[in-house]
Amino acid sequence: MDCPAAEPPANDAADPGPLSQAFTYRWRMIVTLVVLLVAWIGAGFSPPFVQSGTLAPILADYCGWLMFFGGMSLRFWATRFIGGRKAGEVVCSGPYSLSRNPLYIGTFLMILSLACFLKSPTFAAATCIVIAYYCVAVVPLEERLLRFHFGTEYAKYCESIPRWLPRMGTIYSPPLPVIAHPMRAEVRRSVWWLLLPLLAELHAYFRGWPEWPHWFNLP
Repeated sequence: MDCPAAEPPANDAADPGPLSQAFTYRWRMIVTLVVLLVAWIGAGFSPPFVQSGTLAPILADYCGWLMFFGGMSLRFWATRFIGGRKAGEVVCSGPYSLSRNPLYIGTFLMILSLACFLKSPTFAAATCIVIAYYCVAVVPLEERLLRFHFGTEYAKYCESIPRWLPRMGTIYSPPLPVIAHPMRAEVRRSVWWLLLPLLAELHAYFRGWPEWPHWFNLP
């Protein structure tokens, strides 16, 4: 698949205004952190959902690490293609030839993996709430701004590439020069990300101790 031919922007739509002024966008990180932190605390101080020493926690950890490293790999691939190019052009190659939001998909996979490490349907439900918030309130706002900024070029891209679910027949991944700064920044972020599953595994381990406080009754 080739990228849509570049054309002068045709900004017939009304200016959506500065993205940073939109409430749903400006507070997206706060909403995410509050919802997930409340779910983590509630599930973490509840009785274990699965019994240690059985096959269930082993399978949960296995699925969690697959999802976590799958999401991290997707984020690296997406950063490889969009790093340093986002503000100046419509990026439609690499993972962006499969889905319009591979960075978000990678992040969602990494967050959802924490539910496996915590062995917590409550945390999985909280993650689904966060994903729904981004699907309904954040991503459509970003796309309206991109349509205004890039005009018909981005509109054609949206017509050919799905917002979320990958369309494998559209993959187009040419070789690109490495832009060091965005990749270094993503590596630094991944180091901090890696602390989360380790902390979740530790929390799940202590959660099974009889001495561990069980203040709630959430799965």
